[in-house]
Amino acid sequence: MKVDPITNTIPDMVDGMIIFDPADAKVKAVVSGTWQTLSAADPNAGALAPVDTSLQETKTEVSSAMVRIGDTENPDLKGILVLSDTDKAMVLPKVASPHLNIIDPAPGLVVYDTTAHQIAVFNGQGWSFWGPK
Repeated sequence: MKVDPITNTIPDMVDGMIIFDPADAKVKAVVSGTWQTLSAADPNAGALAPVDTSLQETKTEVSSAMVRIGDTENPDLKGILVLSDTDKAMVLPKVASPHLNIIDPAPGLVVYDTTAHQIAVFNGQGWSFWGPK
């Protein structure tokens, strides 16, 4: 999705949207109409590593590309993949120690780490883990 450089927003963004922002290599979500950073630097490793986005920068977005799963009562929701329901949620793929078992992860890959009981996100250079400490 294209971000408006002046307002730093995505057209028709809604609470719950999640993106990987290559500008700062962080995963962000829309909360109360504004972007909130979900990624945090690993205290043992310092800042997040830079991400190589050169491959995607050469591609043109197809604005009509979309898959909708679930409730279709709100056709105005925008996104490449829209999961919409009032009493169900997305279940992430479950992987034991993804940093050890996923051989060639793509930037933005998200899984549930069944060993650490945390959400794991790959930023292109390293893994971030979200969950209880």
